Amino acid sequence: MPMTVSEIMTATRELPMAEREELCLQIAESLDAPLSAEEAAWAETAERRAEEQRSGRVQGVPADEVFAKARRRLGL
Repeated sequence: MPMTVSEIMTATRELPMAEREELCLQIAESLDAPLSAEEAAWAETAERRAEEQRSGRVQGVPADEVFAKARRRLGL
């Protein structure tokens, strides 16, 4: 007999944090519809940029600086 959602949640709470995170990712991915080629390209770009920030290869720019620069360029 399959486990109930309640039983799954109880068992899941006993997993280490990293395994719970992986489980959540796998569940979320199983719910996603297949990506179009354009969506896949954007997702790949987003993942690459996130990894660049996580690794320290690039530094983020605060949003207020980005918006101020955009306003200057637009003459606002």
